[in-house]
Amino acid sequence: MKGRTGKVFLIVDGHPSHTAKSVARYRESLGGRLEIHRLPAYAPDLNPDEFVWSHMKKNGVSKKPLKQNEALRDRVEEDLLKIKADRAMVRSFFSC
Repeated sequence: MKGRTGKVFLIVDGHPSHTAKSVARYRESLGGRLEIHRLPAYAPDLNPDEFVWSHMKKNGVSKKPLKQNEALRDRVEEDLLKIKADRAMVRSFFSC
């Protein structure tokens, strides 16, 4: 929330950490500046992360073998940076 002047809308899934009392207290301490919206229990079509992981599964590291001495983490981060740089692709994850 540092540096934010307006209201922040946060969309979360049902993970227990998102419903913890400490999160509720923090949200209340912000005086309405943080608005939390919860996704339904199972709604992959509403969660853009699911589209990212689906894309990664079909086009990312699982489809191209690692080069000798290449770290899996480096490849995954590289693939995620490629997605981040493709604004049209990122938008597509939100428009399905």
